[in-house]
Amino acid sequence: MKRLILMRHGKSSWKNPIISDFDRPLNSRGKNDIVKISEILFEKSIKPELIISSPAKRTKVTAEKVAETLSKKLHFEKDFYEAFYDEILEIINDFDDHIQDIMLVIHNPAITDLRNHFLPDDYLENIPTSGVVAIEFENANSWKNLGKGKELFYEYPKKNIEEN
Repeated sequence: MKRLILMRHGKSSWKNPIISDFDRPLNSRGKNDIVKISEILFEKSIKPELIISSPAKRTKVTAEKVAETLSKKLHFEKDFYEAFYDEILEIINDFDDHIQDIMLVIHNPAITDLRNHFLPDDYLENIPTSGVVAIEFENANSWKNLGKGKELFYEYPKKNIEEN
């Protein structure tokens, strides 16, 4: 069995229009939201064996907070920045099959497209910033050709507000 946890970076700041997209930092809401989501992941006992993040500033800071909260090592994949979902899927297909649980901290639209690729019967228009979706592939022994998955959970900072 394989589990893939997909997380979108926290809300970024647009205060300084001359900063490159790659170097955009998180805004204050983004910083607060990643603390909330990190705590939710900790409470759910999420323990990915590997956390891989885009190296862009907003994803890097998001992933560092999650890795710190979950006491996990963090790796950066330069090809995640500005990647389309099918390019990320090719990277996933090359993951070591000895690893069962992997978390990716990436950008939209790739994260939403990747989620919809694995969960085609439950289309989602957009994963919000700091959103996390966990997908299980019950019969998968390999990261190649994972097929259709099963959603374990979908969390985002405003979820409890929107549901009440």
